[in-house]
Amino acid sequence: EPSIDEETVKIHHDKHQQAYVDKLNKALEKHPELYGKSLYDILSNLDDMPEDIMADLVNQGGGVYNHEFYWSILGKGCNRPVAEIADAIDRDFGSFEEFKEKF
Repeated sequence: EPSIDEETVKIHHDKHQQAYVDKLNKALEKHPELYGKSLYDILSNLDDMPEDIMADLVNQGGGVYNHEFYWSILGKGCNRPVAEIADAIDRDFGSFEEFKEKF
């Protein structure tokens, strides 16, 4: 809140993201040697991962990773863009406030 209501966030986290986590964990059960590796390490080294779970690593692992990133930028203090995107918003809309107003 204020941009996304609490119910939407709960559904997205508790159902949508959880489905990615559950499916990824199910795939990883086939290869316990991957336990203890970070998701970043797995996704960064896909060429070294077992072929039989590759699609799940890419799809489900990617879904988990993207959601973790999403939650990290959704928190308090993270609601202003930075770097190149901030420059583009200022250039095209005049300010972040004007950008929000238009959208």
